[in-house]
Amino acid sequence: MSAWSLLFVPGTLLVLFGLLMLTVMAERRILSPRALILQVSRARMAGPDHIETVVAREYERLLRDYQRS
Repeated sequence: MSAWSLLFVPGTLLVLFGLLMLTVMAERRILSPRALILQVSRARMAGPDHIETVVAREYERLLRDYQRS
């Protein structure tokens, strides 16, 4: 076994840790209900009724998820 092979183990762990951190960041900033609502409300073409529909849908989904747990 060469010395380079021994360096692959910590390198692989660092890559996996980096991917997990990117996933958490994407989930919090892009996929969270709050981020989705803000995205829709900032859209220039979205009317108030469209924004209200999205907010109500997300609220109901969050309420269902909360009641299940």
